[in-house]
Amino acid sequence: MKKIVLAVAASALIGTASVAGAAPAVKTVKATIKYFNYVVNGQTKLTADALVFNGTTYVPIREAASLFNYSTTYDGATKTISFSSKKEWITLSDLIAANPRLSASQSEDTANVYVVRAGGETAFSLNAANLKDGETTSVVTNKSHLITVKKELGSIVLSKKDVIAAGYIVESFE
Repeated sequence: MKKIVLAVAASALIGTASVAGAAPAVKTVKATIKYFNYVVNGQTKLTADALVFNGTTYVPIREAASLFNYSTTYDGATKTISFSSKKEWITLSDLIAANPRLSASQSEDTANVYVVRAGGETAFSLNAANLKDGETTSVVTNKSHLITVKKELGSIVLSKKDVIAAGYIVESFE
């Protein structure tokens, strides 16, 4: 998903740079504003207007970035748009990648049910089978730490703060 956001941002910036370099004068264009639903993993996440010009739909970058869990900032002095990953959550696969002693196995019978092991010992079990997007639940580790779990855009994510408090390593995967 990060690649998609970066590709959209790069395309927008390249297109803006080439238009700015090719046409120093202001040009008036005729465009249409249309109402769109933005759907991610089958669920409507945003309903907003978008600009349509010459058959191309232009989506507000801040809203698009937010759909993919990025925040945006704009520096007017340098005319720079910056994207930053919202860092409150970590995916289960990123947690496993950051902690070589951990492994996870998914239930063959039920989607979004996992057992996370440290060595041969169960560190915690995670059942997010009934979670809907935006909902949270909690799991308790074998060392009695509470970790908040959320389903976001169809993915299972864990609170980084809770994961760190439970003694696990969290690395940046930018």
